[in-house]
Amino acid sequence: MDAYLAQAAPNGQPVMSLSDILQQSRKLTNQIGRDSDLPPIQLGIDQIESQSRKLASKSVRNGNSSAEARAHYLLASGGIDAAQLANSIQHTNIANTFEPLQPVYDTDIEGYVRHEHEQIILSMIEESRQQTLDDFQQGLGKNLAHDWQVQKKRISEELGQHRVEQGSVSFAQSVSSKDALRESVASNDSPAYTSLLHSRMIRYDTVVVRLNRARVENEPIPLIHAFMETAESFTQEPTRKRGILDTWTILKYMVHESGTDMGTGLPKPVKEREYAASYLDLDAFHSESGSAMRQKWVQSACAYLEAQFAEHMEQVIAANPLKAQRGGVPTVRATVSAFLRVLLKTPQGAWGGGVDREMDLGTETPLWAQLFYLLRIGKKSEAFMCAQENEATLSHVDPSFLTFFKAWLDAPNRQLARTMRDPCMAEYVSRFRSVPLEAQDPYHYALYRLMGRFDVAKKFPAALVSSTENWLWLQLSMVTESASKVEAQDSTLRPCSLQDLANKLEKYGEAYFDPKGNRPLHYFQLLLLVGQFERAVGFLHTRLAFQVDVVQFAIALTYYGLLRVPSLANTSQFDLVTIAETNHGLVTYLDFSKLIQRYTRAFSQSSARDALEYISLLCLNADAPPPIGEAQVARCHELVRSLLLEATSTGFVELLGDVRTDGAKVPGLIEQSHALLHLRDKRDFLNKIVQFAATQCEREQRFADAILLYNHVGEYDTVLSVLNRQLGATLMEPANVHEWQTNVDAGSPASLSAVSNIVTLARSILTSYEQQFGYQSAKSEVCHTLLGLKKAVSLYHDNQLQPALQAFEAQRVLPLDPEARKDVVSITRKAEDFKNYDENLTKNFSEIVLMAMTILYKLHQELKNSLTRTGSGTLYEYRSQARALMMWAGMLRFRMSNETYSQLTRLDVYVH
Repeated sequence: MDAYLAQAAPNGQPVMSLSDILQQSRKLTNQIGRDSDLPPIQLGIDQIESQSRKLASKSVRNGNSSAEARAHYLLASGGIDAAQLANSIQHTNIANTFEPLQPVYDTDIEGYVRHEHEQIILSMIEESRQQTLDDFQQGLGKNLAHDWQVQKKRISEELGQHRVEQGSVSFAQSVSSKDALRESVASNDSPAYTSLLHSRMIRYDTVVVRLNRARVENEPIPLIHAFMETAESFTQEPTRKRGILDTWTILKYMVHESGTDMGTGLPKPVKEREYAASYLDLDAFHSESGSAMRQKWVQSACAYLEAQFAEHMEQVIAANPLKAQRGGVPTVRATVSAFLRVLLKTPQGAWGGGVDREMDLGTETPLWAQLFYLLRIGKKSEAFMCAQENEATLSHVDPSFLTFFKAWLDAPNRQLARTMRDPCMAEYVSRFRSVPLEAQDPYHYALYRLMGRFDVAKKFPAALVSSTENWLWLQLSMVTESASKVEAQDSTLRPCSLQDLANKLEKYGEAYFDPKGNRPLHYFQLLLLVGQFERAVGFLHTRLAFQVDVVQFAIALTYYGLLRVPSLANTSQFDLVTIAETNHGLVTYLDFSKLIQRYTRAFSQSSARDALEYISLLCLNADAPPPIGEAQVARCHELVRSLLLEATSTGFVELLGDVRTDGAKVPGLIEQSHALLHLRDKRDFLNKIVQFAATQCEREQRFADAILLYNHVGEYDTVLSVLNRQLGATLMEPANVHEWQTNVDAGSPASLSAVSNIVTLARSILTSYEQQFGYQSAKSEVCHTLLGLKKAVSLYHDNQLQPALQAFEAQRVLPLDPEARKDVVSITRKAEDFKNYDENLTKNFSEIVLMAMTILYKLHQELKNSLTRTGSGTLYEYRSQARALMMWAGMLRFRMSNETYSQLTRLDVYVH
């Protein structure tokens, strides 16, 4: 063999023989042999091969024997014989699982058909069971998803109500505002504050009621004056009260509700939605009509600031009478002169600031300051008269000024014509551009800038902008809404629009104008004065102490058409203020409906009437550009339905009205307010409010409310359908037996909404429908049957077994009467008829049959235990009824569970 291996070696190199391999292996174990006391094992090649084959065969035959052994021990400890089970499984034959119990021969066609019929029935039962289970899971999933959406929306509203609007964050970021917010929250915890807040809400409610009454009568109302009168009646901190009244005064100026009716002497009202056409439509807002409206806003804002400064001037003079030295004749010029003495004179009696170069001859005060402050308090004619009286002085110092000044005062919108503005600009450049500002008279410089609206981007001297109101008046005086292309290209003549001023105001933010954060209304007022109504409302709503007042400000703005509401696409889930990109740039919107919803939620259940008054205001926006107008009306209807669904029983009747058992209908608040809610007629009210609410109630399984709502609509079939479902769902729940003993008269003026239980409600509705309308239908028959069965159930639970059996027999649902159980054919026909019964009856099949059999068993046992000769016929009657009932139930075997059928069988045995 060694020779053979040597010959087979490649390249002439001999292969190692087995002897060589053996010698080498011994060398490997030499060390082990020397160190170990164990004798070496000497195996030959044949022995090694034999042992290897035995080991391999044992491994294949036994597999993982140790794992199996451990498994056997584990199962045996639990009382399981694994070997026996394995043997049973190996010898189990499942080939004939679906074969018939009795063999069906190839020639037994009838047996084969019967077997197939049974298999089809079983498969249909299994498919029906699985389909029912799937439908139940699917319906449960839909209901859970719907309920979750409703709850999520409600939670979102709750969170949004206490969330600072993101739209307001950009112009409300300051530490001071947060401190004010914390202080207002802390003050809200006191009972006194809550009582005060409630009182304010009630008084504001009276104004809203007056507003809606005027809307119904189609008459304008001086709304801002009405709110001002209400605010004046509040008992609150004087500074806060003054701020609220000042804010209403600003709105009065902005909407021009400051006139007086000559006939009545009362405030002259502005027409409802006066500015809606020019403000809400963005195309119109950026047209000439919109430009004219904005220019009026500028004039109104300036007029308010001028009246405010005139009042401030009087206060300064009154506080410093000796220094002012106004004199006994308080003319306008004398008042301004007295103010200038207080403002500009030093303690040593000299005029400070270098303003005494040119003096007014009549008052001996600085001339340019006199002219400036006459303009500052809006006395333009007095300012011109003062300039004329000092013509000699002006001609010597500034010969062109009087000409420019007169042209500016006479120009429309205080805007010089181009022919006059060019020389005015030349004079301005020559006088002031090359001279340092410190060397100039600031009032002389300011007058030129105001006349020509020059250098709108430059700051005014610090002496003129000592207060925010002065700064804003100067900025508004520089605003123009009509500028030519040439002016827009010239940096000196470049105009400043109202939107430019609003952007500047927003850039500064609240912290700039109110660094200490103790005047939250101040920044709100500034936003109103520059026409940023949506931002103003959104900002003030973040101040908890003013959340009641801001709703009233929003109502006033909406009434006059000065509040833009967003479309559905631009509506935020949380924020009141949203900013959307349009063809005219960024536009700010305020979700008025969300504001009203959050406000009314506090008292919607306690005072549904007041909540409805506020909700109806949403329809003021019905004239908004489509589709916003339609969406606002739809949103109003949605809130009305929510108010109806969340109302208490008293509020429910108050809102909806009532339907008496005699058919008479009493209209509720919603129907009475159909004009305010943009409901055309009663049918529109029923379809858009009541029908939707009824469907929602039915979806939420609020059957009692759904019945009342459908009854109000006049959908009698739907009323009975819901009524039958509720009776079917509660059929096996016992009711008071006396409910059937109470006489229900359709002619009585009883209210259906006053009914507290389902039985009386069903009886009242059936009596009313049948006697008043002659209503008869299959649904009414089902309702009568369900009432009869429920009466039987109630009698059974009241332990009145014999009347309960008679009640079951009277309904003719079960084969208990003699006609239905006279023979097998009659019972079979009764079983076939039951398959066509209403679902609300058939779903209670098992419980009805079992209860009837139980009654028979108890009556049989009771009579059997007290058996007399006269009772044998009754016993036979009970047996006959039980036999018929059992036969009938057997024909409907697959409609009940095995447990129910077993109980029936056991009771039937006892009866016999």
